[in-house]
Amino acid sequence: MRIIIISSIVLVSLLIGCSEKKVDQKEPEVVDSTETIALTNEQLQDLQLVFGSAEKKQISSTIQVQGKIDLPPQNIISVNFALGGFLKSTKLIPGMKISKGEIIAVMEDQNIIQLQQDYLLAQSKLALTKGEYERQKSLYDANAGTSKLMQQAESEMKIQSINAKSLSEKLKLIGINVQQLNENNISGQVPIRSTINGYVSKVHVNTGKYVQPAETMFELIDPDDIHVALTLFEKDLPYVHTGDLVKVQFMQDPSKHYDAEIIFVNRNVDDDRTAMAHCHFKQRPANLLPGMFVETTISVLNKQAFVLPEEAIQRFGNKEYVFTAVNKNKVQMIEVTTGLVQDGKIEITSNADQLMNGQVVLKNAYKLLGMLKNSEE
Repeated sequence: MRIIIISSIVLVSLLIGCSEKKVDQKEPEVVDSTETIALTNEQLQDLQLVFGSAEKKQISSTIQVQGKIDLPPQNIISVNFALGGFLKSTKLIPGMKISKGEIIAVMEDQNIIQLQQDYLLAQSKLALTKGEYERQKSLYDANAGTSKLMQQAESEMKIQSINAKSLSEKLKLIGINVQQLNENNISGQVPIRSTINGYVSKVHVNTGKYVQPAETMFELIDPDDIHVALTLFEKDLPYVHTGDLVKVQFMQDPSKHYDAEIIFVNRNVDDDRTAMAHCHFKQRPANLLPGMFVETTISVLNKQAFVLPEEAIQRFGNKEYVFTAVNKNKVQMIEVTTGLVQDGKIEITSNADQLMNGQVVLKNAYKLLGMLKNSEE
C-alpha cells in the first residue's frame, strides 16, 4: 500500500515538472525596458526588418506652410463721427473701392448747427474783447487808465480766445473748415471723407440710424502694407530666413501661384510651438481681404545633411524615434529630431553619429513600435 502511494506522488511530481518544462520552453517577446525589445528568430523572420545606415547627401527642400492675408493695425481704419448724429446717406458696401478725399457718408444733427453757432458767437466776442483790451492798454500807457481795468480786459480776451479755440478744434474733428465758416454757410449736415485709398471692409450702420460718438460706422482697408502671415512649426524655424522665396496659392483658385518674399521672421515660439513669418507679394493680387487663407511653399537653401528614409522615422507622443540593432535578437528605440524632407528622405539633426553603423531599421520599423506599445499596455 505504501509503495502505491509513493508511486502516485512520483507520478504527479513528474507531470508537474513536465508541465513547467513546457512553459519554460516557450519564448515570448520580452520587453526589457520601455526602449528595448528582445525578439526570437521566428519574430525576426516574420517582421522582415531591413537594416542600414544614415547617409550624407546634399539636400534642397521646400516647406509647406499655411497662412492668411493680414494687415498691421495701422492699416485698418475705423470710421466714426465724433459729435454723434443721424446718418443722412451713404453708398458704401463691403468690398467697394474708395479714394482718398471721397465722400463716403453724410451726417445730420442739430448739434452740428449749434456747434457752428457757438463758434461764430465766440469769434465775435473775441473780437470785442480784443478791442476792449487794446483800448484799456492805450489808456494805461497814457496814464489815463488803471492797471486793474487793463488786466480785466486782458483776462476776458484770453477767456474768449480759449473758448473760440476749443470750439474750432471740435469743428475740425467733424470735418468742418473753420476758415471758410461764416454766418451765411451754417449747415446741419457734414460730409465724411475717406482718409485713404483702399477698400471697404465692413459697414455697421444704415441710413437714418442715430450713431453714437464712439460707435464705428465703417471699417476701411489700406492695402499698401497687406501681406501674408505664415505659421511656422518650431522644427522648420531654423531653415526659414528673410529673403526666402515663397509661392502663394489661394484656396479659391489653387491653379494660380503668386511670388512673394519673406521680410520678417519672428523667432519667438508660442505655446503651441509655432512662430510667425511675414512676406510681401512681388506683384500684389487684386481683391485681397484680411483673413483669406492661403497655402504656401517656401524654398530653403541647399545643405549637406545626414538622412534616412521617411519610413524609418516613427512618431509617438509628439516625438520622433528610430530603431537600431543592439545585437542579433535585440533592438532599441532612440529619440531623434528631424529637419528637411526631400524625395522620401528626411534630415536627421540629432544623434546622427549613432546611426552610421549599418544597424538602423529602415523598413517595417512601424511594426516594432506597435509591438513596444502593445507590450507596455
